[in-house]
Amino acid sequence: MDGRRVFLVIFVLILLVGMFTFKIWHNIRDHKYAITTKQIALRGNIYDSKGRLIATSEVVYAAYLDVEFLKSVSGNAYKKDPDFLRLIGNFNVVEKLEDLDSVRFLKLGTFSNREEIIKKIPVQYMRFVSIEPEEKRISLSSAGMNFIIGKAESRTGITGVEAYFDKLLRPIRDGIASVSYSGFIGGRFQKIEVPPQNGKNVQITIDSLLQKKLFDVALNYQKEKEASEVGVIVMETKTGKVRVAFSTQSWPTFYMGYFEPGSTVKPLVFAAALELGEVAPDTRFYCPGYVKPDPNLRISIRDIEVHKDITLYDGLVHSCNTVAVETARKLVEKYGQEKLYEILSAVGFGSPTGIELPGEVAGVLRPVDNWYKLDWAYVSIGQSVGTTPIQLLAALNTLFNGGIYVTPTLDESKKPVGKRVFSEKTVGIVQSMLVDVVERGTGVKARVEGLKILGKTGTAQKPGKKDVTAIFVGSTVISNVQYSIIVWVDSPQKEKLSSLVAAPLFADVVRTICEYQTPNAETTLLQRSNYKGRDIEDLKGCSLPQVLEFAKRNGLTIELHGDGLYVKDFSFQGDSLKVWLTWLPPKLTKISEPTD
Repeated sequence: MDGRRVFLVIFVLILLVGMFTFKIWHNIRDHKYAITTKQIALRGNIYDSKGRLIATSEVVYAAYLDVEFLKSVSGNAYKKDPDFLRLIGNFNVVEKLEDLDSVRFLKLGTFSNREEIIKKIPVQYMRFVSIEPEEKRISLSSAGMNFIIGKAESRTGITGVEAYFDKLLRPIRDGIASVSYSGFIGGRFQKIEVPPQNGKNVQITIDSLLQKKLFDVALNYQKEKEASEVGVIVMETKTGKVRVAFSTQSWPTFYMGYFEPGSTVKPLVFAAALELGEVAPDTRFYCPGYVKPDPNLRISIRDIEVHKDITLYDGLVHSCNTVAVETARKLVEKYGQEKLYEILSAVGFGSPTGIELPGEVAGVLRPVDNWYKLDWAYVSIGQSVGTTPIQLLAALNTLFNGGIYVTPTLDESKKPVGKRVFSEKTVGIVQSMLVDVVERGTGVKARVEGLKILGKTGTAQKPGKKDVTAIFVGSTVISNVQYSIIVWVDSPQKEKLSSLVAAPLFADVVRTICEYQTPNAETTLLQRSNYKGRDIEDLKGCSLPQVLEFAKRNGLTIELHGDGLYVKDFSFQGDSLKVWLTWLPPKLTKISEPTD
C-alpha cells in the first residue's frame, strides 16, 4: 500500500514537472520570457555659425495613469482612497481630477529619470501607471533666437528652422534592446540591440553671441528713443549668410512684417535710370522744395528742404524727392509704369526672399493694373509699396554686391547663387553716391572712424498716422568681411528723421561688430583662469575647442576618451590632461544663454 502511494506521489510530481517544463518551453518559444525596451531616437542638434550648441534634445520620462484600467479594477472607489489622493498630490495634478471621467489616460508629469517617478507612486497603484521615454527639446530663447530656431513638438518641427529643416532633424528610427532567456531549461540567452538613429545635425548662419550683444544695444536704443520697436539684420554681402536677425517686437517682424521703405528705394530707381542711359550723374534738376507729379492735379510731394539746382548725384546724397520723382518720370514716359514694377521685382520686392523660415510674407507690390494714377511717383520715394526688412536688405545688397542679387540664407552649408541685376559700371557710380550719403549727406551720423561706409537713410511715414519708421541700410568691411546691415526704429517719439534716429544706431551696430571681431574679444571661462591652483571644476562642460586651446596654452599633452563635443570629466596627471567627452554639456537642463 505504501509503495503505491509513493509511486502515485512520484507520478504526480513527474507530471507536474513535465507540465511546468512544457509551459516554460512554450513561453520561451513564443518569446514570453523576454525583456524589450525602447530606446528613442532624438532630433538632430542645431548649431550656430561658430559651432555653439543652440538646440538639442534629451530623454525624459513621462508618467501616464491608465484611468480605464483603474476603473475596471476598482470602479469609482479609487476617488475616495487616501493613497490615490496622495498619488495625485505627489504629481501636483489635483486640478485634473475633474478630467478623470473623460480621459483614457491622464498625464501625471515629465521627469528626468524613472526613479523620481517611482518614488511618487504608492505601491498598490504602480500597475496603473505607465512610464514612457519621451524627447524634450531644449533651445535658446532669448535675444530673438526663439523666432529663428522655432519650436518642435512631438518630435516634429513646428516653426522656424526647426520646421524648415524638419526632414533632416527628425529622428530616423527608434532603437530597441531585447533580451530573451530561460531560467534553467536549455540555458538559452539571446540579446538583440538595435541602436537608435538620431536625426542629422544642422548648422545655421546666426552668430548667437553677436546677436545677444546687438539685441542689448537695440533694447537700450529703444528705451532711449521711446520707440515701439528696434530691429537689426546683419548679412554677409557676398554670400547672403544672415549673421544676426531680430526685432524687439513680440513677433518676428523682420520676415513676417513689412513697412514702406521710404527713401531707401531711391538708389534702386537711380541705378535703373543710369543703367538704361536715361540720366547721368551730372544730370541737372531744379527742386523748389516740392514736386507735382501731374501738373493738372493739385497734389504735391514735398521735400524736407529746398535744394534748388541739384544734380542726380547730389539728389541721392541729400535724398531729394524732386530728383527721385523726376527721374522716375523719365522712365515712365519712355517705358511705361511697367518698368518701375520690373525694377523692383528684379530685386525681390513683392516676393518672399526664400530665407529658411516658414511663414515669410511677400510684402506689397501691386500689379501695375492696380496702380493709381500717381503711384509711379510715390513708388519712386518708397511709398505705395511695402517690404519686409530682410527683403529690403537683400534688394539694397544688390548695389553693395557689385550688381548681383543673392538670396538671404540661414543655412551655413548653402552655396550662394547670384543673379546679375545691374552692371558693374552702374553700381560703381551708385556706390560713390552712397559713400557720400554717409560722408556729407543725410547719413553723416552713421560714420565710424576708420571705415568706409555706404548707406542710405529712409524715413517712412505711416499711412494715416504721425508716426514714422526710421530706416538705415548700409554696408562696410569689418575684419576683411563685407557686411550689409539694416536697422529700423519704429515710432520713435523724440527725433523722427532717420538721419537723426536710424543712422546713429547703424554706427552703434558697426562699432559693436568691430569690438566683437577683435581677437580674444570673446573671453572664455578658460581664458579667465590659470592652470596652477585653479578650480578644476572649470573644465567641465567646456567645449572641445576650448579644452584644446587650454592644453596648448599651458603646454599640456591631451588624451581624449569617448566621443562628443563637451567635457564630461577630466583629470590631470603631471603634464598630461585626460578628458572624457560627451555630446551634451553635463548637468544640462537648459542651454545657457549667450552672455557678454
